[in-house]
Amino acid sequence: MDVHGVTLSEKGGLMVEDSLIIADLHLGIEGVLEDRGVAIPSLQIEEITLEVRQIVSDLNPEVLIVDGDLKHEFSRNIPEEWRDVKKFIEEISRVVKLKVVRGNHDNFLQSILSKYDIEFAECFSAGDFLIVHGHRDAEAERLIIGHEHPSIKLRHEGGIYSYRAFLHARNDDKEVWVLPHFSPILPGSNVLESGFISPVMRSFSDGEVEVFAVEDDVYFMGTLKILRELA
Repeated sequence: MDVHGVTLSEKGGLMVEDSLIIADLHLGIEGVLEDRGVAIPSLQIEEITLEVRQIVSDLNPEVLIVDGDLKHEFSRNIPEEWRDVKKFIEEISRVVKLKVVRGNHDNFLQSILSKYDIEFAECFSAGDFLIVHGHRDAEAERLIIGHEHPSIKLRHEGGIYSYRAFLHARNDDKEVWVLPHFSPILPGSNVLESGFISPVMRSFSDGEVEVFAVEDDVYFMGTLKILRELA
């Protein structure tokens, strides 16, 4: 979907000019869950790598920017993160140039990235946008962030359906795109029920935030104000 000067992919990526941006992969989360007594197979690295390669093939960007939280554990690098981050970098660097924004989960990521020629910074630019993770405020008129993991939950014929979502917020001072999380394991944060965790988003009213659901395509759902009233 082309909207407001950017391209939204049904796989969860946003394209600005020649840059493709994704966020919140949280690689290695299976190992963190196992440390806490929850054993699940290590599957998301394969799915994420396949999905990213497909978006790159579809949109042909010159650069892929991971907008924070490439890995999951805050306090250290666990073996599963070393393995999955290395696999992701080695696979994806074959098809596109890679840059990584520092997210709040990426405290020890540099020790892994140091083995590769990967730019790792607090922010990057793409077109007129500044790309930051979103866990801190940022002074810019046009921003792209992650961090929120936005989703919407809808009821239909007795069932509850959850969809990842892009958010687009704009007022007289600022324009912000919020990316959906790219991890297939993490639950989203239902924006119809919860407030925003990013300080970047706290100045917007519900009527200034548009919601785009991600499924087999990208669907404009209306403003957050209308959706909350309907819910």
